[in-house]
Amino acid sequence: MTPEQEAMLRDVQVQLRGPGLAGWPQLGDDDGTDGSAISERTVVEALGAALRQIGELRTEIADLETTVLELTGQTPPPAELPWPLSLVAALLENPAAVIGEQIARWESLLDALRPKPDEAPQPGQRALEAPPSSERQG
Repeated sequence: MTPEQEAMLRDVQVQLRGPGLAGWPQLGDDDGTDGSAISERTVVEALGAALRQIGELRTEIADLETTVLELTGQTPPPAELPWPLSLVAALLENPAAVIGEQIARWESLLDALRPKPDEAPQPGQRALEAPPSSERQG
């Protein structure tokens, strides 16, 4: 190996293992009092430790998601609110659906009140007034 290649190899080793090949002080102190293991003082070892921690966190997140799903299934259905509050709650949840339902109700009421084409209006009957109940049944 040429001296230039040795110098390059030494430079790469210093970059990976830290000054004096003793590890990077930023990745942990010599006695391990900052919580880092002494063996994780090189870049590669620190990266491996970080990947292990990421794996543990992913497992913990999956466990938490499972717990949330189980707890969501255990929650009791909300109690029915009395009429004015239930309408307000429905409006807040989905205003378009509530307004659409109201319009559909009004249309069905108007259809029931409109005379059919084959029914002649009775004298004195208003245009949108329903015929007397005896005429509807008979």
